[in-house]
Formats: sequence, C-alpha cells, structure tokens
Amino acid sequence: MISVLSTTGKYLLQPSLMEMHHSSLEWLSTTVLWKQEVAFFQKLLDRYSAQLTSPEDKKKISHFQNVITYYGGELIDTLRKKIKAHEHKLADLLQELKSQDQEYYQEHGELLEELSAFMKTFNSFKSEFFSFIDRAM
Repeated sequence: MISVLSTTGKYLLQPSLMEMHHSSLEWLSTTVLWKQEVAFFQKLLDRYSAQLTSPEDKKKISHFQNVITYYGGELIDTLRKKIKAHEHKLADLLQELKSQDQEYYQEHGELLEELSAFMKTFNSFKSEFFSFIDRAM
C-alpha cells in the first residue's frame, strides 16, 4: 500500500487531498483524547456517585453511566474505524493515481459533519456532567 506521505514521483498530491489527510490525522488524534476523557469521566463518576443519593441523582448517575459506556465502548471506536477506512481510501486513490474522486470528497464532508455533530453533543455532555459532579465535590 502506498503511503499518503511517500514521494514516488508518480503523482502529485493535490493540496485539497493533503488537507483532507491532515484533517483525518487530526480527527484520529481527537478520538484518542475523547477516549481519555471518557475514562476520566468514569473515574469521577465512580468516585463521587456514592455522595449523590437522591432518586433524581441516581437517575442522572445511571444516565451518565450509560452515556459513558456508549461513548467509550462503542461510538468513539466506531468513529475511529470510519476515519481509518477513510484514510485507506485516500491511500487507494493515490495507488490508482486518481487525484479526483467525488465520492471520496463527499465522504470526507459527511465524516466531518458526523464528527462535528458528535463534538457538539460531547461538549454538551461534558458541561452537564461537570455541573452534576461539581455538586458532590
């Protein structure tokens, strides 16, 4: 497989493809950060949930636990797999010496939208979670 960073002299990597490659690498890095954050949230929840005993708090704890489990055990990994598959498609494009593939560009845009939507949801979750945990601290 050809690397998107290798120099073979067979093709010129279009700037837009290089930008997409860098975006994908940035997204992969972000997913690692998200996984670390989710692990941190789990530790906070484990540490402070015993201090929050009202029925409403117990419901929120259950909700946060479900979200943490879903994000950390499934969703972030799924996003990582999509990003890696997207990067493999770029490598395939380069292997075939194709510099224009509208399907790849469309997929990149859709992936960007999906990651942006998740980031917005994740940031909202973090805000709500920290407000909740702050009460126990």
